[in-house]
Amino acid sequence: MSELVAFVFRDEFRAPEVLNELRRRDWPWVRDLDEAVAVTLNEDGKARVHLSIDLSTYKGSGWARLWGSLLGTMLFLPLSEVMVQVADGIAFSPNNGKAITRNTNGSTPESEWWTKSLENSGNFKRDVAALMVANGSAIFMLLRSHNAAPALKQLGNYGNTIVHTSLSAEQDEKLCALLAFCREGRS
Repeated sequence: MSELVAFVFRDEFRAPEVLNELRRRDWPWVRDLDEAVAVTLNEDGKARVHLSIDLSTYKGSGWARLWGSLLGTMLFLPLSEVMVQVADGIAFSPNNGKAITRNTNGSTPESEWWTKSLENSGNFKRDVAALMVANGSAIFMLLRSHNAAPALKQLGNYGNTIVHTSLSAEQDEKLCALLAFCREGRS
């Protein structure tokens, strides 16, 4: 079972700084930060997404699609659709002749997965959307440790606005299937 975590800051530059600092730590769960994403909002509320993944790989583009879909589903950030398109354009170049799969309503499998996965997550979406304000930032991560409590406690040393929700084993399997689809289904 995984924990979807949003670590929210009231400073526009704090999330990328904390994410980099956390990656330097020697804690067992830090490897989960390899696919984390930091989002900053400037004073006008314009978003910037900080990804530290290799978009030239299917795994990296899969994570970009997944995070872009989450940001679009949860925060209605218009740039998230561009993230998905860029990830598709890099990983699924004209050389391989494959096109990205979209559902009949134009949504991606990732955005539908997030919508379904978060529908029973209590107030996660509402709380994160309310906390994300102009001149703020957040780190979004999936903690895949069996026990997320120590990680959440360690995160608390860097700030105290942490919103999280658990993903079921079934949701984890679907997530892995989505990422495998990006990697294997289009090679």
